[in-house]
Amino acid sequence: MKFGIDLGHGVNPDRGAVGNIAEETIINEVGTKVISKLRALGHSVIELRPSSASSVGNSLCQRYTKADNNNVDMCISIHSNAGAGVGTEVFTYAGKHFTEADNVLNNLVSLGFRNRGIKDGSNLAMVRKPIAKAMLIEICFVDSSDSDLYKQIGSEKIANAIVSGLTGQQPVSNSDKCYIVTDYLKQAYEGYDGVCISDIVNLIGVKCYARHNSKGIWLESSYITRVQAEKKKKKLGNLFYSINE
Repeated sequence: MKFGIDLGHGVNPDRGAVGNIAEETIINEVGTKVISKLRALGHSVIELRPSSASSVGNSLCQRYTKADNNNVDMCISIHSNAGAGVGTEVFTYAGKHFTEADNVLNNLVSLGFRNRGIKDGSNLAMVRKPIAKAMLIEICFVDSSDSDLYKQIGSEKIANAIVSGLTGQQPVSNSDKCYIVTDYLKQAYEGYDGVCISDIVNLIGVKCYARHNSKGIWLESSYITRVQAEKKKKKLGNLFYSINE
């Protein structure tokens, strides 16, 4: 599945609320984990936060336009609230209930946050504008006792709750992240200074990088789950030699 993940605010002049903790701190801590966990489960993620913006409107426009241009299946904007309230709420278009939104809300409530419900986000650009099904998650309030609760629960559990709600899958913890390393690639043939890449096709579906030292050239994959690594091990056969963390 292809997700558009928007780490709310984060660029001038589009900044978040500040209370006992900055909204952007929560967004960044949770959001970066959500992105990595979705990818570890094999999903495609388009990161929507722009690197710069001329106005708040321009910041939002860049986000939903990127989601549309990449034909994401679902658009999720991650935020935290302000106003001295307490609890979690999820905004959808016209306050519509759908499985992923309900699951995200229920998972966050199960961690201890008060249930503020599914709410009408039709006036919010990141809910109204994307072509794909969209939601905006307000994890908690930055200027109430919620900030202490956020710190007690931690960003890892909150990210897991969101990812599980979006996918129905059990997210992998950071300790389950690993990568695969091939043996040194063989010389193509005598008298030629290239290396044989015929076995590299077995790494299709995983980002991989060529590295070298005085002994030769080898390949390393990007971080994947141990389950994925074991599957690749079988395909790589003699070329494979280790799983590293």
